[in-house]
Amino acid sequence: MNLDYLKTYLEVIKTGSFSEVAKKLSISQPAVSFQIQKLEQDLGVQLIDRKQKTLMMTEAGKRLLAFANIVDTEHQALVDELGKLKETVSGNLVIAASTIPGEYILPPLLGQFKKLHPAVGIQVTVIDSARVIEAMKNGEYDIGFCGMHPECRELEAIKIAEDEIVLIVYPEHPFAGRKHVSFLELSAEPMILRGSTSGTRQSVEMLLLNGGFDVNKLRPALILGSTESLITAVEAKAGIAFVSNLAVRKGVALGLIRTVAVEGLTLKRAFWCIYRKQMTASRLLEAFIVFFREQEA
Repeated sequence: MNLDYLKTYLEVIKTGSFSEVAKKLSISQPAVSFQIQKLEQDLGVQLIDRKQKTLMMTEAGKRLLAFANIVDTEHQALVDELGKLKETVSGNLVIAASTIPGEYILPPLLGQFKKLHPAVGIQVTVIDSARVIEAMKNGEYDIGFCGMHPECRELEAIKIAEDEIVLIVYPEHPFAGRKHVSFLELSAEPMILRGSTSGTRQSVEMLLLNGGFDVNKLRPALILGSTESLITAVEAKAGIAFVSNLAVRKGVALGLIRTVAVEGLTLKRAFWCIYRKQMTASRLLEAFIVFFREQEA
């Protein structure tokens, strides 16, 4: 049974006029008559008593009308339900993030996003900034977060946060009781650094150079793979380190480490949400990007 013909029959009975239905459905009156006749042929019964001057249904016609009303109601309910499903954001999102975004910035924001879209699954892999950019260029992840602005045409970047890199020392260190130290004094201290592909390290070196300081004068004592390992090493009195202010708040509050200013130096940097410009964005990815554009710093 053709559902369009069934709808036409329903409209004919409602209006009592073939010509009115033709106007409403933007088809010809003979087309309306054809559809009703085709329904009758398919069902093998007469639906309308054509002997009457006014439009009258046969008993079969009355039975079909009841059925047509049920089908029309169910069809509208189905359309409404499918419409809601289109609006629902669902699916899985695979994210690459460098240390600071992955461990300190993203978790609360992802929590907010999950409240808005509970049907979404999210997986975050924490790697260094250079690897995030490379992985995004290769299409290995849906979206990335890092502390370096990607210098490549295929990636779009949204600035989502700013942070200050601070110098940390252990409480018993000679610098701990001072408000600030000179860069020259740093050169005599064992420095604990992240790896060369770390966004934090690259930001420190760039900002030092921009401030007129020679980064080659720093004396690396340890090179470690994560921000937490740097903080732990400083707590263990293995040296001093430049780390994100976001990462040291708890340690400072507990008295495990101290922050010290460096004369003539302000180490501020940005964090970026990055994604491929040329891609087929899913409903989920579109919603996620819109969400982070609203956080844009």
